Amino acid sequence: MRGLMLKDFYAIKDALLIPLLLMVVIGVVLSVVSSPWLLIVIAGTSFGMMAVMSIQNDKTAQWDKFCATLPVSRIQSASSKYGLYVLLSLFGILVATIICVIASMILSSFEISAVYVNVSFALILAFLPASVNIPSSFLLDGEKSIAGIILSYVVTALAIAGLRTLLGYYMNIEENLLLVYGIVAAFSIVVYILSWILCPRWLSRKEL
Repeated sequence: MRGLMLKDFYAIKDALLIPLLLMVVIGVVLSVVSSPWLLIVIAGTSFGMMAVMSIQNDKTAQWDKFCATLPVSRIQSASSKYGLYVLLSLFGILVATIICVIASMILSSFEISAVYVNVSFALILAFLPASVNIPSSFLLDGEKSIAGIILSYVVTALAIAGLRTLLGYYMNIEENLLLVYGIVAAFSIVVYILSWILCPRWLSRKEL
């Protein structure tokens, strides 16, 4: 699987420079206009989506058929996309967090709670939608895959609303906001792991 992830990384590495530069620029602008912490939320999803886009690139190149001739299982091929998504998303969140911490220290507005809330929210928006849009990208082609990505964010919004309502029966949401963010972030990661386990196995049984 490591080789498959390297294959995708080499294909997108030149494109990584642009979002990195954009993050620095956006971080500076947000520091002046509002709050730099929004950058963390944007970064995880932005970088992770490169892994999702690589699925469509593989379809265009008919990689799945070529991969069938290699000593690599379809489970490994699909799993590599999930692994790459995790690495890119966490890289984006880490870089954005460093930028935001530096910016907030310069502005004398650093708060550890802001780091916690925004990193938690970034994990939610990175991993919960990806649990849907990675499988849908494998299943759907071209413009239809875009509909799958849109659907993933609708599902995410409904899931967050449902969790908030459920947690509201057991605690005061406003008084335990940090705990709620942590619970929803943990839920998002668990759902992503389940998608990672189930999707490759389902694809392995699907005809080319």
